[in-house]
Amino acid sequence: MSNALERLFKPRAIAIVGASTREDAIGFRVIRNLRKLGFTGAIHPVNPRYPEVAGLPCLPSVDALPDDVDAAFIAIPAEHVAGVLDEVGRKGIRAAFANASGFADGGADGRALQQTLAATAARHGIALCGPNNMGLVNVHDRAAIWTQMNMTQVQPGPIAVIAQSGSITLALAEDERHLGFSYLVTCGNEAVLGVGDYLDYVVRDDRVRAVLIFVESIRNPARFAAAAAEAHARGKRVIALKTGSSQRGRALVAAHTDSLAGDDAVYDAFFRRHGIIRVHDLDEMLETAVLVSAYPHPPATRHIVPVTLSGGESALIADIAARAGLPLQSLSAETVARLRPAFPDFARPQNPLDGWGLGFNAKNFGIIVEALQADEGIGAIALCVDAPGNGGGDVPYALQMTKLVGKPDHRKPVIFFNNTAGTGVNEDVRKALAPLGIPYLANIRNAVLAMAHWLGPESPPRDSAAGGTADVSTLAKLPLKQTALFDALRAAGVPMTPCLAATNAADAATKAEALGLPVVLKGCADEVPHKTELGLIRLGLRDADAVRTAYAEIDGILAKVATVSPTREIVVQPMVGDGVELIIAARHEGGFGTVVVVGLGGVLAEFIKSVSVRIGPVDAAEARAMLDDCRASEVLVGLRGKGPYDIAAAADAIAALSGFAAAAGARIGAIEINPLIVGTRGAFGVDALLTPPSNEES
Repeated sequence: MSNALERLFKPRAIAIVGASTREDAIGFRVIRNLRKLGFTGAIHPVNPRYPEVAGLPCLPSVDALPDDVDAAFIAIPAEHVAGVLDEVGRKGIRAAFANASGFADGGADGRALQQTLAATAARHGIALCGPNNMGLVNVHDRAAIWTQMNMTQVQPGPIAVIAQSGSITLALAEDERHLGFSYLVTCGNEAVLGVGDYLDYVVRDDRVRAVLIFVESIRNPARFAAAAAEAHARGKRVIALKTGSSQRGRALVAAHTDSLAGDDAVYDAFFRRHGIIRVHDLDEMLETAVLVSAYPHPPATRHIVPVTLSGGESALIADIAARAGLPLQSLSAETVARLRPAFPDFARPQNPLDGWGLGFNAKNFGIIVEALQADEGIGAIALCVDAPGNGGGDVPYALQMTKLVGKPDHRKPVIFFNNTAGTGVNEDVRKALAPLGIPYLANIRNAVLAMAHWLGPESPPRDSAAGGTADVSTLAKLPLKQTALFDALRAAGVPMTPCLAATNAADAATKAEALGLPVVLKGCADEVPHKTELGLIRLGLRDADAVRTAYAEIDGILAKVATVSPTREIVVQPMVGDGVELIIAARHEGGFGTVVVVGLGGVLAEFIKSVSVRIGPVDAAEARAMLDDCRASEVLVGLRGKGPYDIAAAADAIAALSGFAAAAGARIGAIEINPLIVGTRGAFGVDALLTPPSNEES
């Protein structure tokens, strides 16, 4: 397929099947766009109705094409595409484009057409772009297999765009931020090639420094993950904008591409796992691209110092940075001392730094820059300017500033950013910064977000395909009773309370006394995951009579709600002391792998929205970070005179459960411990639920 992809992106000769003499026809547009970009290869129109198209000899059939054609653009209605693709394959052409709609985007009949199309491409080993898309542009190599009516004159540069939306691609191609592009790729319905295939190809090109991706869903997460790993290995940054995070957004995604948007939290975790920068609108995407294309690698230290126009803007930057997760550390005493000559006696230099609130002074600005450059603990300097795109403001000062940054002995990255988006960045300032390689961003919020993205997660991307090492042989005999599930989890290192099955009321009393009163009696069956609501849990049973009575009552309830359940069981457990209740869970999510979920738990788990999600398995350090994310750690460190609780034990339990679930893979649907009670010493799972895989997964 790699050779076929090369022909798709760099065809030396291309056939336009279904070419027309109408200038608004798709085939004619592709010919015009190839010429507009300066394509130097041969173009062969194919249509038996015309002797020539666009001044080129028009051949009557695919079979009449010469043998050196690398790719074919098929510009005909959907119902005929598979047949023509078969002709293309029999001709030996191994790359093709199909732009027609009416495939998987067009209901059941369309889905059947797309399946036939994919099977035809597979039979001939054809790399197929589309259908239901605009094609692609290889800017550097001047190949525009592109259907736009009035093609934007794209300038060459280091940015590749891969999108499941043609209109988004067109908007980015306008290049208002002067990024310059290497590739524009529209994926369409992805009958054969998907976003991961395109990503893998473009990141291997040394002319590409960053990739912008717009997706509605990722159909092959494993392929995408492998491509993301390739990007990371080559030092390329990938910025993704994914729609469908809202309920209404998910409905629109499904209607547009006939593919379901996955759980948005899973995508967040997936992108994080693989070092992908996730943004939430096009402006944020573009400003981040400006920054990471100038500085692909983040600084050695995450310490950034914004230097502002005023105290008000310093406070605004600090507020936005706190929301964006951009750390703004205090200035060192040595750096404050170096800064002193640039400030009046009453001023107290701090981060963000109000550098010239009393008026711009070039000498003082130079002192500020040199002082910050001299501090080894500072990773980058960010200069906020009031330089509107239509002129005015502090443009003269900003131009003076450009002359004082970027000296040969200045090793720290410098970033300029406007205080507002307004009319855009000032062109004079941008042109002054361009030769220095200094990025110039459009407004405070997007600049701060871009810097936070640039720093990225502190841990490098990891392979989510790696499984755990836990023994999961027990899962070969699903479904499991509660006692067997507890045993399996305990063997995997998950701390679980003792859990003994009782065969009758007398047996329950005997086992309760052996465990030590008071105890808990619990009725279990897979059919009744919500035990509390049905009265299947009895707490604090302090003597044998209470145990026997509770057993009889629970047995009666189970007889009604789980009559023939193979997992029906009444168990005895010791009472666990006070502690913080967590829910820890993991589920198998198709190609995404193991999804780990952590949050405050117990009976309120379904009503608590603050959870942390990762692609597993996770280690104890990442599990600890998850507790921070969902704010459980705020409770675990102690609250209102209680605690502190054993955070380390909680993190170890999360890591162990994630390893168990990763080792199980597709053999389970989900596994949940709710609650995991975290005490002052240790943590104990007191209830567990295992969901088998769905029919689609098994």
